[in-house]
Amino acid sequence: MFRRFSSWGAALKRADKWDLPDLDKLPGGFRGKVYNRRDWKEHIAKNTAIYSNKEAQTPKRQIKMPPAGWRKDKTLPEYMRQKYALKEKAAKMDLSTTKRLSREAIEGIRVLHARFPDELPSQKLAEFFRVPVVTVAKVLKSKWTPKPHEREAKERKWEERGRELRRKIFLEKQLEDFFKHKEQELGLELPYFFKLELRDFANLHGFEDLQQQFDTLNKVREEKTISSMAKLKQDKLQDAM
Repeated sequence: MFRRFSSWGAALKRADKWDLPDLDKLPGGFRGKVYNRRDWKEHIAKNTAIYSNKEAQTPKRQIKMPPAGWRKDKTLPEYMRQKYALKEKAAKMDLSTTKRLSREAIEGIRVLHARFPDELPSQKLAEFFRVPVVTVAKVLKSKWTPKPHEREAKERKWEERGRELRRKIFLEKQLEDFFKHKEQELGLELPYFFKLELRDFANLHGFEDLQQQFDTLNKVREEKTISSMAKLKQDKLQDAM
């Protein structure tokens, strides 16, 4: 009869010692398949020419230039003059890297321009959406319109965002006037972190308690200034002794 437990069926002994291979004999030396700085330098040197040629061969957007001497043509209608002027501006820009606006953003530009034409001109809209002014002008000239129910929802949304944008612009103007007045009053330029703290406070709580917050911060600044001057004076006395 066979024995129940034989030597070939015994469990293998767990290794309690690991013998690491010679790292210098691995493929590629110590580096193995791990990419280091030398690998990336070789890769960049090998493929830079390929990337440059591919970018050079990519066709760029061509803009049809307006006819020469169009500014001197007195019979040219006003809308054609605006069109040619926009084309000249666009020709000076690299439109391949400009930001592509979504349909929602395009409708937002139109709604904000229609609701607040004086407070939010094209320059402000371009800064808000982070696009060139010529892009805003093209959006305002385009004829795409959403469906009626979509338009109502978008108008409500962008009207709220327009009010918020106007509030931020007005708040920033008030803050700049406040900082200028305080700098003239104190006879020094307010530190950057000082303005940042007051700007965050005004965004959260408005201007009601801004003066009180300024007095608190200014008191802390004066105490630190007095403390640092006293410490400097004490250090000088110790050095003199």
